[in-house]
Amino acid sequence: MQTITLIAPHCTCCDDPADLLPREDLGEGLAVCENTGYLYKPNGTDYIPALLPDFPPALPESVQIDLSRVGYA
Repeated sequence: MQTITLIAPHCTCCDDPADLLPREDLGEGLAVCENTGYLYKPNGTDYIPALLPDFPPALPESVQIDLSRVGYA
């Protein structure tokens, strides 16, 4: 079963609550405040402030290159 929100969720970080924009690239149903960029996560039928999830490293920590090869000269 999938939950559909019919009323746009609002932030709690602004004096005048702003709409939360979904961030599908972050996963986990996360959304951001359109004014401040603060992150929120779903909590039942509401959203609560959240921290960025842990992402795996995009690149290896180190790469070894053999500079003695002729192609690098």
